[in-house]
Amino acid sequence: MLLNTLFDELTGRGSGTEAARHARYEWLEQLRCANPLADENGPMAGIPGHHWYRLPQALTVAGQRTDLLVGTLNAQYLVFAGRHAPAFAAELGLQYDANNRIDRPGGLDALLAAYEEQDDGSWSTLPAGSPAPPLAGWDDVYFRVRDLSDGKAIQSVTTIAYESSRFPGYTLLGTTLVGAGAIAHDDETAAYLQQIFADWAIQRSCADACPSSPAPWPCTPRQQPPAPFGAPFDFARNLAYLDALLAAYGRAQMQAQDDGDDAAYWACAAASVAYQAFSLRYTAGLPLLDVETALEAAVAACETARAALAAAYDDEQLPAFDFEQLTDYARTLQLLGASLLFGRHDLAARLAALQTAFDGEDGVVEALLSAIDPQRPAVDEWYFAAPYTALYDCLHADDATQQLAHLRHYLASWHAALVQEDWFNGHLRAQGLGGYYGLWAFEAAAVARRLGLDRGALAHWLMPPSP
Repeated sequence: MLLNTLFDELTGRGSGTEAARHARYEWLEQLRCANPLADENGPMAGIPGHHWYRLPQALTVAGQRTDLLVGTLNAQYLVFAGRHAPAFAAELGLQYDANNRIDRPGGLDALLAAYEEQDDGSWSTLPAGSPAPPLAGWDDVYFRVRDLSDGKAIQSVTTIAYESSRFPGYTLLGTTLVGAGAIAHDDETAAYLQQIFADWAIQRSCADACPSSPAPWPCTPRQQPPAPFGAPFDFARNLAYLDALLAAYGRAQMQAQDDGDDAAYWACAAASVAYQAFSLRYTAGLPLLDVETALEAAVAACETARAALAAAYDDEQLPAFDFEQLTDYARTLQLLGASLLFGRHDLAARLAALQTAFDGEDGVVEALLSAIDPQRPAVDEWYFAAPYTALYDCLHADDATQQLAHLRHYLASWHAALVQEDWFNGHLRAQGLGGYYGLWAFEAAAVARRLGLDRGALAHWLMPPSP
């Protein structure tokens, strides 16, 4: 019986009561084992977990058998030899974690942060002195979240199938945060979680509707993600997915408006995806006219999101982006930089109109906007030191040599400084849809264009090559 309920929990089919979970844990304590393969430098050394167990009987999922378990009281995983996460996902109805928002087992969410860019512009290398092993720096998570809230407490359980370059010969399948992290129930938080769950369902539905493209991509990509598994990135499928997601979010927003619910969540989600759709079109090598049309749509989506936020909070001065949040600040500079790079001063002005609440507060933004409005104020402070101090210094340097040095520093530090963003290292999570749409410091290219700097001296994988 305990083995059956453990199997149900590990595969996300059931969780049982808190008492039952403690009974299983006490039973597992009798099955604890030493696993020499998990010792330092062993093939399982990268699999986190304080306790290893040998089950009295092997469990089978999607045709794969194992009797090895690793975990703690609140997180337990079956450990399978081989790479089976996609098969487990199909068997259990899991979806891909495109946005990098699901906690990795034992804190391995920091895995990819260990890979830093080198002087030669390499993407997925270890710090200097440590050569990257084959398939370095990738991880893939498939997940399903079940809401266990009971009207008194808000609680959920996440089932995940996980593979990682930390342990490339194994797959983890199990549950995390079972019975932990419950918070007092309130209607606002519950409604927000329901929106998140509905959002994930929309993402999965759109992914299911976008089959892989058998034809080779006809354009030359402006940025090509690594292919750690030998398969080229499917630009056609990812573009179709983002377009489908945009349409679905539009329908969800209209439905929320009709029902008198919060439409701002969906408007903001659509604005984020609209930027991704623009960026992926640029990345994929589509003609610049098509890319520019997508940029216009991204700015329009920001305007729609701002209007929805203003209605939700009854505040017409509410900005579209909160400069106190690094995610919003970075996206503002990317959009503003892209608008200036494409010579679309009208779009830059529309973006400025969305942010009047922050007028005169940020030196980097004001310096960029001075390209379209010389009357913008000179400001000597800005919201985030890293990596944006280098960009500010570039904009205010006296000669081209200093400007080039500052902009090179900005490009070299940009990726690592934004390590906590949802899209960080998306190029290394290419097994599902939406994880990668190109990583571009559009603002750096806009500054180089404005200052007349030699683009050949600024070759970098983050630097947009055109226009």
